[in-house]
Amino acid sequence: MTVQRAFNRTITLCGAVTVMLALAGNWTAKADSFPSRPLRIISPFSAGSPPDAFGRLVAQQLSGVLRQNVIVENHPGAGTTLGTKIGALAQPDGYTLLQVNSALTYGQMLYPGVTYDPIKSFAPVALLASWRHVLVGNPSVTANSLKELIAYARAHPGALSFASPAGAPPHLLAHMLRMQTGAQFNDITYRQAPQLLADLMAGRVQLYFSAGEPVVSMVKRGKLKTFASTGATREAALPNVPTMAEAGFADMTVDPSDWTGLVAPAGIPDDMMARLHGAVGTALKIPEVTAMLEKLGWTASSTDPNAFAKFISANVERWGKIVREAHLKKAD
Repeated sequence: MTVQRAFNRTITLCGAVTVMLALAGNWTAKADSFPSRPLRIISPFSAGSPPDAFGRLVAQQLSGVLRQNVIVENHPGAGTTLGTKIGALAQPDGYTLLQVNSALTYGQMLYPGVTYDPIKSFAPVALLASWRHVLVGNPSVTANSLKELIAYARAHPGALSFASPAGAPPHLLAHMLRMQTGAQFNDITYRQAPQLLADLMAGRVQLYFSAGEPVVSMVKRGKLKTFASTGATREAALPNVPTMAEAGFADMTVDPSDWTGLVAPAGIPDDMMARLHGAVGTALKIPEVTAMLEKLGWTASSTDPNAFAKFISANVERWGKIVREAHLKKAD
Protein backbone atom coordinates (compact mmCIF):
# COMPACT_ATOMS: atom_id res chain seq x y z
CA MET A 1 0.00 0.00 0.00
CA THR A 2 1.43 3.38 -1.01
CA VAL A 3 1.71 6.26 1.38
CA GLN A 4 -0.99 8.14 -0.57
CA ARG A 5 -3.42 5.21 -0.43
CA ALA A 6 -2.83 4.78 3.28
CA PHE A 7 -3.42 8.47 3.80
CA ASN A 8 -6.66 8.36 1.78
CA ARG A 9 -7.90 5.34 3.74
CA THR A 10 -7.18 7.08 7.03
CA ILE A 11 -9.10 10.12 5.88
CA THR A 12 -12.07 7.92 4.85
CA LEU A 13 -12.14 6.13 8.20
CA CYS A 14 -11.91 9.40 10.07
CA GLY A 15 -14.80 10.74 8.02
CA ALA A 16 -16.93 7.68 8.77
CA VAL A 17 -16.23 7.95 12.46
CA THR A 18 -17.06 11.64 12.37
CA VAL A 19 -20.41 10.93 10.67
CA MET A 20 -21.25 8.19 13.20
CA LEU A 21 -20.41 10.45 16.10
CA ALA A 22 -22.49 13.23 14.58
CA LEU A 23 -25.47 10.91 14.14
CA ALA A 24 -25.13 9.64 17.69
CA GLY A 25 -24.92 13.20 18.90
CA ASN A 26 -28.03 14.17 16.96
CA TRP A 27 -29.96 11.19 18.36
CA THR A 28 -28.89 12.02 21.90
CA ALA A 29 -29.95 15.63 21.39
CA LYS A 30 -33.34 14.49 20.07
CA ALA A 31 -33.83 12.14 23.03
CA ASP A 32 -32.79 14.82 25.50
CA SER A 33 -35.16 17.37 23.94
CA PHE A 34 -38.18 15.03 23.82
CA PRO A 35 -40.87 16.18 23.53
CA SER A 36 -40.12 19.04 21.17
CA ARG A 37 -43.64 19.40 19.79
CA PRO A 38 -47.25 18.77 20.93
CA LEU A 39 -48.41 15.26 21.78
CA ARG A 40 -51.82 13.71 21.23
CA ILE A 41 -53.82 11.17 23.19
CA ILE A 42 -56.35 9.11 21.25
CA SER A 43 -59.47 8.61 23.39
CA PRO A 44 -61.74 5.76 22.20
CA PHE A 45 -64.40 6.90 24.67
CA SER A 46 -67.35 9.25 24.21
CA ALA A 47 -66.61 12.86 25.07
CA GLY A 48 -67.67 13.61 28.63
CA SER A 49 -67.74 9.98 29.81
CA PRO A 50 -65.88 9.32 33.08
CA PRO A 51 -62.82 7.73 31.42
CA ASP A 52 -62.65 10.55 28.87
CA ALA A 53 -63.04 13.27 31.52
CA PHE A 54 -60.29 11.71 33.61
CA GLY A 55 -58.04 11.26 30.57
CA ARG A 56 -58.46 14.92 29.69
CA LEU A 57 -57.46 15.99 33.18
CA VAL A 58 -54.36 13.78 33.01
CA ALA A 59 -53.56 15.26 29.58
CA GLN A 60 -53.88 18.77 31.00
CA GLN A 61 -51.45 17.98 33.80
CA LEU A 62 -49.06 16.22 31.40
CA SER A 63 -48.92 19.43 29.37
CA GLY A 64 -47.46 21.19 32.38
CA VAL A 65 -45.07 18.38 33.27
CA LEU A 66 -43.75 17.93 29.72
CA ARG A 67 -43.98 21.63 28.84
CA GLN A 68 -45.79 20.77 25.62
CA ASN A 69 -49.43 20.83 24.61
CA VAL A 70 -51.14 17.44 24.96
CA ILE A 71 -54.21 17.25 22.75
CA VAL A 72 -57.01 14.71 23.27
CA GLU A 73 -58.75 13.35 20.17
CA ASN A 74 -62.03 11.44 20.64
CA HIS A 75 -62.67 8.51 18.31
CA PRO A 76 -65.47 6.52 19.99
CA GLY A 77 -67.37 3.61 18.50
CA ALA A 78 -67.48 -0.17 18.14
CA GLY A 79 -66.71 -0.81 21.78
CA THR A 80 -63.57 1.41 21.72
CA THR A 81 -62.06 -0.58 18.82
CA LEU A 82 -62.28 2.31 16.34
CA GLY A 83 -60.06 4.61 18.38
CA THR A 84 -57.82 1.73 19.40
CA LYS A 85 -57.13 0.89 15.74
CA ILE A 86 -56.07 4.49 15.13
CA GLY A 87 -53.68 4.30 18.06
CA ALA A 88 -52.21 1.01 16.86
CA LEU A 89 -51.46 2.46 13.41
CA ALA A 90 -49.78 5.63 14.71
CA GLN A 91 -46.04 6.19 14.39
CA PRO A 92 -44.10 4.86 17.43
CA ASP A 93 -42.33 8.17 17.87
CA GLY A 94 -43.56 8.99 21.37
CA TYR A 95 -45.92 11.71 20.19
CA THR A 96 -49.09 9.60 20.04
CA LEU A 97 -50.56 7.81 23.06
CA LEU A 98 -53.77 5.84 23.40
CA GLN A 99 -56.02 5.75 26.43
CA VAL A 100 -57.43 2.27 27.00
CA ASN A 101 -59.57 0.27 29.40
CA SER A 102 -60.46 -3.40 29.83
CA ALA A 103 -62.02 -3.48 26.37
CA LEU A 104 -58.50 -3.40 24.91
CA THR A 105 -58.07 -6.99 26.05
CA TYR A 106 -61.19 -8.50 24.45
CA GLY A 107 -62.59 -6.00 21.91
CA GLN A 108 -60.95 -7.83 19.01
CA MET A 109 -63.02 -10.89 19.94
CA LEU A 110 -66.33 -9.03 19.76
CA TYR A 111 -65.92 -6.90 16.66
CA PRO A 112 -65.01 -8.01 13.13
CA GLY A 113 -62.22 -6.37 11.20
CA VAL A 114 -60.01 -5.66 14.21
CA THR A 115 -56.42 -6.35 13.20
CA TYR A 116 -54.50 -5.09 16.24
CA ASP A 117 -53.23 -7.42 18.94
CA PRO A 118 -53.79 -6.19 22.53
CA ILE A 119 -50.30 -7.31 23.52
CA LYS A 120 -48.10 -7.16 20.41
CA SER A 121 -49.45 -3.92 18.92
CA PHE A 122 -48.84 -1.70 21.94
CA ALA A 123 -46.19 -0.65 24.42
CA PRO A 124 -47.78 -0.11 27.87
CA VAL A 125 -46.84 3.25 29.40
CA ALA A 126 -48.76 3.36 32.70
CA LEU A 127 -51.87 2.09 34.38
CA LEU A 128 -53.69 5.24 35.54
CA ALA A 129 -56.61 4.12 37.68
CA SER A 130 -58.75 1.09 38.48
CA TRP A 131 -62.08 0.32 40.08
CA ARG A 132 -64.45 -2.48 41.08
CA HIS A 133 -68.13 -3.01 40.35
CA VAL A 134 -71.09 -3.43 42.67
CA LEU A 135 -74.12 -5.51 41.75
CA VAL A 136 -77.11 -3.25 42.30
CA GLY A 137 -80.81 -3.70 41.74
CA ASN A 138 -84.06 -1.83 41.56
CA PRO A 139 -85.72 -1.72 45.03
CA SER A 140 -88.60 -3.77 43.60
CA VAL A 141 -86.39 -6.85 43.55
CA THR A 142 -87.57 -8.93 46.51
CA ALA A 143 -84.25 -10.64 47.22
CA ASN A 144 -82.12 -9.06 49.93
CA SER A 145 -78.91 -11.03 49.46
CA LEU A 146 -77.00 -12.46 46.53
CA LYS A 147 -77.91 -16.02 47.49
CA GLU A 148 -81.59 -15.08 47.61
CA LEU A 149 -81.26 -13.34 44.24
CA ILE A 150 -79.67 -16.37 42.60
CA ALA A 151 -82.25 -18.70 44.14
CA TYR A 152 -85.07 -16.51 42.81
CA ALA A 153 -83.52 -16.32 39.33
CA ARG A 154 -83.14 -20.10 39.22
CA ALA A 155 -86.74 -20.61 40.28
CA HIS A 156 -88.05 -17.95 37.86
CA PRO A 157 -85.95 -18.14 34.67
CA GLY A 158 -86.10 -14.90 32.70
CA ALA A 159 -88.04 -12.99 35.35
CA LEU A 160 -85.14 -10.61 36.01
CA SER A 161 -83.29 -8.53 33.42
CA PHE A 162 -79.64 -7.47 33.51
CA ALA A 163 -78.86 -4.05 32.05
CA SER A 164 -75.39 -3.58 30.58
CA PRO A 165 -73.51 -1.21 28.29
CA ALA A 166 -72.94 -3.32 25.18
CA GLY A 167 -69.54 -5.00 25.27
CA ALA A 168 -68.38 -3.21 28.44
CA PRO A 169 -67.05 -4.93 31.59
CA PRO A 170 -70.51 -4.89 33.29
CA HIS A 171 -71.80 -6.86 30.30
CA LEU A 172 -69.10 -9.49 30.77
CA LEU A 173 -69.66 -9.57 34.53
CA ALA A 174 -73.36 -10.29 33.97
CA HIS A 175 -72.47 -13.23 31.73
CA MET A 176 -69.87 -14.34 34.24
CA LEU A 177 -72.49 -14.41 37.01
CA ARG A 178 -74.83 -16.38 34.78
CA MET A 179 -72.13 -18.96 34.00
CA GLN A 180 -70.96 -19.23 37.62
CA THR A 181 -74.44 -19.73 39.09
CA GLY A 182 -76.60 -21.21 36.36
CA ALA A 183 -79.20 -18.51 36.98
CA GLN A 184 -81.17 -17.37 33.93
CA PHE A 185 -81.39 -13.61 33.40
CA ASN A 186 -82.55 -11.59 30.43
CA ASP A 187 -79.65 -9.76 28.78
CA ILE A 188 -80.56 -6.16 27.88
CA THR A 189 -77.76 -4.07 26.38
CA TYR A 190 -77.60 -0.30 25.98
CA ARG A 191 -75.56 2.15 23.95
CA GLN A 192 -76.12 5.10 26.29
CA ALA A 193 -75.69 5.07 30.09
CA PRO A 194 -78.45 7.66 30.78
CA GLN A 195 -81.10 5.44 29.18
CA LEU A 196 -79.81 2.42 31.08
CA LEU A 197 -80.02 4.23 34.42
CA ALA A 198 -83.47 5.61 33.60
CA ASP A 199 -84.78 2.12 32.88
CA LEU A 200 -83.12 0.72 35.99
CA MET A 201 -84.63 3.39 38.22
CA ALA A 202 -88.05 2.83 36.63
CA GLY A 203 -87.84 -0.93 37.13
CA ARG A 204 -87.97 -1.76 33.42
CA VAL A 205 -84.71 -3.64 34.05
CA GLN A 206 -83.79 -4.90 37.49
CA LEU A 207 -80.03 -5.51 37.79
CA TYR A 208 -76.79 -3.78 36.85
CA PHE A 209 -73.09 -4.02 37.66
CA SER A 210 -72.20 -0.39 38.36
CA ALA A 211 -69.17 1.45 39.70
CA GLY A 212 -68.01 4.74 41.13
CA GLU A 213 -69.54 7.67 42.96
CA PRO A 214 -72.88 7.88 41.05
CA VAL A 215 -73.97 4.43 42.18
CA VAL A 216 -72.79 5.12 45.74
CA SER A 217 -74.94 8.23 45.82
CA MET A 218 -78.02 6.38 44.54
CA VAL A 219 -77.52 3.56 47.03
CA LYS A 220 -77.19 5.97 49.96
CA ARG A 221 -80.39 7.74 48.87
CA GLY A 222 -82.25 4.44 48.76
CA LYS A 223 -82.74 4.58 45.00
CA LEU A 224 -80.94 1.25 44.50
CA LYS A 225 -80.30 -1.82 46.60
CA THR A 226 -77.00 -3.66 46.69
CA PHE A 227 -76.02 -7.33 46.65
CA ALA A 228 -72.21 -7.64 46.47
CA SER A 229 -68.98 -6.08 45.26
CA THR A 230 -66.53 -7.69 42.84
CA GLY A 231 -63.57 -6.47 44.92
CA ALA A 232 -61.30 -8.57 47.10
CA THR A 233 -62.19 -6.20 49.95
CA ARG A 234 -65.28 -4.15 50.70
CA GLU A 235 -65.76 -0.76 49.10
CA ALA A 236 -64.80 1.99 51.56
CA ALA A 237 -67.79 4.07 50.46
CA LEU A 238 -70.17 1.10 50.93
CA PRO A 239 -68.82 -0.72 54.00
CA ASN A 240 -72.04 -2.68 54.54
CA VAL A 241 -71.97 -4.28 51.10
CA PRO A 242 -70.32 -7.74 51.18
CA THR A 243 -67.77 -8.89 48.65
CA MET A 244 -68.71 -11.67 46.23
CA ALA A 245 -66.60 -14.04 48.32
CA GLU A 246 -68.39 -13.03 51.51
CA ALA A 247 -71.70 -13.51 49.72
CA GLY A 248 -70.75 -17.07 48.85
CA PHE A 249 -69.53 -16.62 45.27
CA ALA A 250 -65.74 -16.33 45.49
CA ASP A 251 -65.29 -17.11 41.78
CA MET A 252 -66.98 -13.78 41.00
CA THR A 253 -64.13 -11.83 42.62
CA VAL A 254 -62.64 -9.60 39.90
CA ASP A 255 -60.32 -6.98 41.35
CA PRO A 256 -60.08 -4.66 39.57
CA SER A 257 -63.02 -5.23 37.25
CA ASP A 258 -62.16 -2.24 35.08
CA TRP A 259 -59.32 0.25 34.67
CA THR A 260 -57.85 2.86 32.39
CA GLY A 261 -54.29 3.45 31.28
CA LEU A 262 -52.05 4.83 28.56
CA VAL A 263 -50.25 2.83 25.90
CA ALA A 264 -48.12 3.77 22.90
CA PRO A 265 -47.75 2.08 19.52
CA ALA A 266 -45.29 -0.81 19.70
CA GLY A 267 -41.73 0.18 18.91
CA ILE A 268 -41.46 3.40 20.89
CA PRO A 269 -37.81 4.04 21.95
CA ASP A 270 -36.99 3.09 25.53
CA ASP A 271 -35.78 6.55 26.54
CA MET A 272 -39.01 8.16 25.36
CA MET A 273 -41.02 5.49 27.17
CA ALA A 274 -39.13 6.27 30.37
CA ARG A 275 -39.76 9.99 29.93
CA LEU A 276 -43.49 9.48 29.37
CA HIS A 277 -43.88 7.05 32.26
CA GLY A 278 -42.15 9.42 34.64
CA ALA A 279 -44.30 12.33 33.49
CA VAL A 280 -47.51 10.33 33.99
CA GLY A 281 -46.42 9.36 37.51
CA THR A 282 -45.85 13.02 38.33
CA ALA A 283 -49.22 14.03 36.85
CA LEU A 284 -51.11 11.45 38.92
CA LYS A 285 -49.79 13.02 42.14
CA ILE A 286 -51.10 16.50 41.33
CA PRO A 287 -53.96 17.46 43.72
CA GLU A 288 -56.50 18.10 40.94
CA VAL A 289 -56.00 14.55 39.68
CA THR A 290 -56.22 12.90 43.09
CA ALA A 291 -59.35 14.94 43.83
CA MET A 292 -61.03 13.70 40.66
CA LEU A 293 -60.10 10.10 41.45
CA GLU A 294 -61.71 10.48 44.86
CA LYS A 295 -64.83 12.00 43.31
CA LEU A 296 -65.12 9.16 40.81
CA GLY A 297 -64.49 6.54 43.47
CA TRP A 298 -61.47 5.18 41.58
CA THR A 299 -58.05 4.15 42.84
CA ALA A 300 -54.81 5.56 41.47
CA SER A 301 -52.88 2.65 40.01
CA SER A 302 -49.69 3.94 38.41
CA THR A 303 -47.41 1.02 37.57
CA ASP A 304 -44.17 0.67 35.65
CA PRO A 305 -44.45 -0.45 32.00
CA ASN A 306 -43.38 -4.04 32.69
CA ALA A 307 -45.96 -4.49 35.45
CA PHE A 308 -48.63 -2.91 33.25
CA ALA A 309 -47.73 -5.31 30.42
CA LYS A 310 -48.22 -8.30 32.74
CA PHE A 311 -51.50 -6.80 33.95
CA ILE A 312 -52.78 -6.50 30.37
CA SER A 313 -51.75 -10.10 29.59
CA ALA A 314 -53.66 -11.34 32.64
CA ASN A 315 -56.75 -9.41 31.54
CA VAL A 316 -56.51 -10.89 28.03
CA GLU A 317 -56.60 -14.36 29.56
CA ARG A 318 -59.40 -13.57 32.03
CA TRP A 319 -61.81 -11.73 29.75
CA GLY A 320 -61.00 -13.83 26.71
CA LYS A 321 -62.14 -16.90 28.59
CA ILE A 322 -65.43 -15.21 29.54
CA VAL A 323 -66.10 -14.08 25.95
CA ARG A 324 -65.41 -17.57 24.59
CA GLU A 325 -67.39 -19.46 27.21
CA ALA A 326 -70.36 -17.10 26.95
CA HIS A 327 -70.23 -17.31 23.14
CA LEU A 328 -70.37 -13.55 22.91
CA LYS A 329 -70.23 -12.07 19.44
CA LYS A 330 -70.32 -8.55 18.06
CA ALA A 331 -71.89 -6.26 20.67
CA ASP A 332 -74.96 -4.79 18.99
